[in-house]
Amino acid sequence: MSANKPEIDLGNHHLKNKVLLTLSMMILCSCLVTGFHNIFSDGRFAHWVAASQISMAIFFAYTSLRLLKNRAKPWFNWTVVYAYIALIAFAVVIFGVHQSVSMWFFSVPVVSYFIFSRRHGFVISLCVLALFIYLQINYNLGEPNKVWNSSLINIVLPYSVIMALANAYEKVRIQNEWELSEFALTDALTKCYNRLALKSLYPTLQSAQRHTALMLIDIDHFKRINDCYGHEAGDQVLKALSKVFIGVLGEKQVFRIGGEEFLLVLEGDSEACKSLAEVIRNKVQHMNFHYNGEALNITLSGGYKAISPDAELTDILKVVDEALYKAKSQGRNTVVYV
Repeated sequence: MSANKPEIDLGNHHLKNKVLLTLSMMILCSCLVTGFHNIFSDGRFAHWVAASQISMAIFFAYTSLRLLKNRAKPWFNWTVVYAYIALIAFAVVIFGVHQSVSMWFFSVPVVSYFIFSRRHGFVISLCVLALFIYLQINYNLGEPNKVWNSSLINIVLPYSVIMALANAYEKVRIQNEWELSEFALTDALTKCYNRLALKSLYPTLQSAQRHTALMLIDIDHFKRINDCYGHEAGDQVLKALSKVFIGVLGEKQVFRIGGEEFLLVLEGDSEACKSLAEVIRNKVQHMNFHYNGEALNITLSGGYKAISPDAELTDILKVVDEALYKAKSQGRNTVVYV
């Protein structure tokens, strides 16, 4: 559990799928057009080439269908992007580097940086630039005065600018995505994870090999603290308690899911989890908390329930909430185990 981090879909995954779908359909259409052309061609190996192109068309029809249904395979990224690059290179070889089709090479950095990581995108973009330069030089080998000319500069410089912009954009996008994710998953006051983060992580908790339990906590007489000392005092209490919980469990096992309610994830065997719950309750009870020079006695009540593999989050939250209510009715400063 401690190694996991909650995730939230900010739409980037769906956008990547749309880009892959567009590329896949482009390759599909290209293979169909050239394949049917070769079927009726009189070239020596035309029928063999046509058969391979129709086979590729069938394959990319499959990838397009999977992408349309949001059922992409992990290897689709590699296959579609590399096939896209191969298609551009093939067209350049057939029509020549001086034709407008070669301009498609300039789209590679944008596509590769977006689909893959920055490092992977950089490597692919650099390799494609080297390929582009090679094709340019090889095309002009028959005319030595044209091998090294201004056209190479007009390839390298714009391509490098696009690479740099794609790299900078991807860096900013990743940072913004991380900040948005943290904002969406973190409680602004205590910096603990929130209810949305809990929903994201709960399937991982269910599938954990070791015994895991949830403890719902409510601060006793919290409304009285707010009424007597002000909301600033209440905020300071919440911050202090979150530090206690994180100190015992770690930041990835503490969730603030309501006003004065926290949900704690306890790991270990049954007795160890219950012992940990009592350690937390005792730490809070004996916590030395002062506000404006006045000591405040803070206690908590809790409801505890072990997670079962088939239990839904809403169901287990209902159970621990009922246990918490029993703890309150039993005089507070206690944990009820279900």
